[in-house]
Amino acid sequence: MKFPLWVGLIAAGPICPALARLPGLHTQLGPVTAASLRVASRIANQLKAGQAARINEMGAASLLLVSGPDAAIPSLLDLARTSELDWQKRALVLLDTRLDSNDLAEFAARGAEVATLDPVEGFGDVRFCAEGDLAALRKLKKFLAAVRTPCFTIEKGKKQVFSAGLAFTGTLATPLLAAAVDCFRKAGLDAKEAAALAERTLLHTIRAWQKAGRQGWTGVLPQRDLESVRRQLAALEEENTILGAYFAETAHMALELFGHDADWLQALEDEALDDPASAPKTRAATAASGDS
Repeated sequence: MKFPLWVGLIAAGPICPALARLPGLHTQLGPVTAASLRVASRIANQLKAGQAARINEMGAASLLLVSGPDAAIPSLLDLARTSELDWQKRALVLLDTRLDSNDLAEFAARGAEVATLDPVEGFGDVRFCAEGDLAALRKLKKFLAAVRTPCFTIEKGKKQVFSAGLAFTGTLATPLLAAAVDCFRKAGLDAKEAAALAERTLLHTIRAWQKAGRQGWTGVLPQRDLESVRRQLAALEEENTILGAYFAETAHMALELFGHDADWLQALEDEALDDPASAPKTRAATAASGDS
C-alpha cells in the first residue's frame, strides 16, 4: 500500500485537539501510525484524514508530526527510533509537548530536521508557535500554509521563554486582575462595577502599550511620586496585608524591569522595619525583621 501524501503522523490518544481543527488536513496528511494499526485507524477516523499505516510505511512522508499526551511521547519516540526509516532530510516535529527541539538531539544526529509545534490560545482560529531547525521550519510553514493556519516562528531552543511570556499574560496576569478587583470592591464598588473597571483599565493599558511601548508606562511609579505610593500602600496594609505586600513587591520589580532607579521605593521598606505599624510589611521586610 502506498501513502503518497508528504505529511505523516505518529500518535497516541488523545491527540492535540488543535490538530483536528486544521482546515484542509485531509489534503496533506498521509500515513498515520500508532502502537497498533487499530489505534492508528481510530486516530485517522477521528481526524477524518490520513490512513492507518505501520511505522516503516512512512517512507514518502518527509514531515512527521508526533502527537499525544506528554506521558506517551517517550514511547512514540521509541517507535520512531527503532524503525527502519531513513532520517536524512526528514523532519520530525513534536506537537504540543513540554519538550523543545533540543530534546530531539538523537534524531538530529541521525540526519533528521527537528522542531516543535505548539498551539497558541486566545485567537478565534487555530494558531501555532514553531521552533527548531530552519529546514524543519520551512516544511512546517509549507504544511501550515496548505491548511490555512497562521504560525509564530521563534528562535530554536526559546520555547520555554516564549511559554513564560504566555504565563505573564495569562497565569500571572490573573492575580493582578484579582488584586485590582479586590481594591475596587474594598473601595465600595459592587462586583459588576469592579470587574468592568478592571477590564477597561487593562484595555487602556494594552492600547497604550501598542501605541508607545514602555514609553506609555505612566502613573505614580514612573513619576517617582513617593507620597502617593506611601498613601496607597498604607491604605492597602490597613485593608489587607497581602494586597499591600503584593503591590509593594510588584512595584519594586516593575521599576527594575523597566530600568528605573528603585532606591526611592526602598524607603517604604525601611519605614516598615523602623515602624511596622506605619507602613506595609513586604515579604523582604518581614524576613529582615525576623533576622534581627
